[in-house]
Amino acid sequence: MSVKEIVTLQIGHFSNFVGTHLWNIQESSFIYDPASASEKEVNHDVLYREGQNQRRQITFTPRLVASDLKGSLKTLKQQGELYDTGTEGEEILWPGDVTMHTEEAAGKNAFLMGLDGGWSQTGSSDRHIKNESDDDDDDDKDDIEALKEKKKSEHHTQVKPSPVLGKHLNSFDDQVTVWSDFLGSHFHPKSVHVVEEYKHQDELSAFDLFPLGESVLKNYETNCDWEDRLHFFTEECDNLQGFHVLMDTHDGFGGLGTGLLKYIEDEFPGKGVLTFGFTPSGLPDDTPAARATRIINSALSYEAASSHSSLFVPASLAKGLWRVLEGPHMFPSLNYKSIPYHTSAILASAIDTMSLPYRLDTGAINLRDITHSFNLQGRKLGALNTSLPLSIFQDESLIDFLAQYTDDLNSCPWQTLTPHLKGVNPPFAQSVVLRGIKPSQVPSTSDLQKLPHFLAGLTNREEVMRNFLGEKFAGSPFAVNCLNSPMKTSIPFPHIFSDKLTKTGYVSRAKRPDDCGVESVPMMTSLQSTPELGTLIDSLYQAASKINMKKHHKYLACGMEEDDYAETLSSLMALRQCYSAHNEAI
Repeated sequence: MSVKEIVTLQIGHFSNFVGTHLWNIQESSFIYDPASASEKEVNHDVLYREGQNQRRQITFTPRLVASDLKGSLKTLKQQGELYDTGTEGEEILWPGDVTMHTEEAAGKNAFLMGLDGGWSQTGSSDRHIKNESDDDDDDDKDDIEALKEKKKSEHHTQVKPSPVLGKHLNSFDDQVTVWSDFLGSHFHPKSVHVVEEYKHQDELSAFDLFPLGESVLKNYETNCDWEDRLHFFTEECDNLQGFHVLMDTHDGFGGLGTGLLKYIEDEFPGKGVLTFGFTPSGLPDDTPAARATRIINSALSYEAASSHSSLFVPASLAKGLWRVLEGPHMFPSLNYKSIPYHTSAILASAIDTMSLPYRLDTGAINLRDITHSFNLQGRKLGALNTSLPLSIFQDESLIDFLAQYTDDLNSCPWQTLTPHLKGVNPPFAQSVVLRGIKPSQVPSTSDLQKLPHFLAGLTNREEVMRNFLGEKFAGSPFAVNCLNSPMKTSIPFPHIFSDKLTKTGYVSRAKRPDDCGVESVPMMTSLQSTPELGTLIDSLYQAASKINMKKHHKYLACGMEEDDYAETLSSLMALRQCYSAHNEAI
């Protein structure tokens, strides 16, 4: 069966935080033991590519292009570690005097030193390479496909976790300053793009305005570089189904991201483009100018991203984004800080689980099946909800857990990750994914007469979920996928779980030992097209329309005109009308 590939774009510093957790989660779920092949539920070839470096080693890397500012990579080499690109140590041919300026190399933290020492999330080393010569005597070498699968499953050497890492588990939060500090994956040399015109955390020349991102792509060399990187990954795909785009919407990367969305729309018509727009919940928000800049950038980004994506999903741990950054969402079994390392992990876990329907090894749908069924009648926005973890006791059945949400219309088994929403209203449509609940955990041991009639006596996981959603959100179409495998939360996933969770992520009445971490969790996500999104758009419009662009000279100096901003506001208002209650899809 042909793999339907997806290319991922990560545009912005916080988006790279989310993407880093996403790739770490992906790799922690790789199955290396051939004896466990029957348990495989996810086809990682959808997001990953197999290649070969100059030493004839097979590599397995994300099909990814990630963009960030100069100085944001820290210890990460832009060309990666797997390929000898010849970009370092090149001979200087200039005949005149040369003065060399060097910066002291950044030191590696405990996690990165552990990786260098042979440790990995899965307890294995050399996860991304294998010498082709190792299989010279293999009896199946004439069968190319069989050989590839053999290489993927057999080239891992088991080693013990690094001791140096274990001593610093509880203090790792303080060691993460950029996303590469906890990156457990290797990237292809074509993956990392650096915006050389701007420097990370440069207060004198900040990359904080939407038009600055647009101007970056107007540079001929930068534009050609992006085209080269995108086409490198897309042209090797046999059956490209679309793109994942993770982009910051609060700063200049909103302009860069929307410029790339326009390019993808023109260059790859008909492909699904699922875009996630992120705003960190811990932004500096102490001045009216900072708040106005965030609102203007968001208005421009939301309007453009929704126009040029198949579906645009705003996401943040902040409850509200405009007049002030409202406090972060609370989760029953999480104790997290409003720092990028923590909040991006929650967002990444939701995206990983939500995207499973089109990454399944068997019975996968197409990305466009979701995006095109959600964006009927101009509804180009989606809402993301998650439970991290599913707050179910280790001795509780799925039926008993869901039964508590059937009477209260204002309660759901998930929390929303889309600002200004509550996540409880009946949606126009939704895609729900349940993972980590085994079939044996479904039947209830309670008195059947005490259970809701639509759940009583059921033993099938999918049937339970269909009946629950059909009753909870009567009249709303939905799709359900249920998987056995939980989401892995092994190192370097942050230690944000309550001590009332077991090692496998179930709620317990006893406290978990201090020296024991949470290694996996059951989860549920819901991607929705909902009337509540009209509230989000309306709140953004109300905040953005109060801003007088004549007072924001930096935008005007970048070439932005007042009429352009007025047109953006008009488009937002038209989008808001698509979510009116009387405008339901047929």
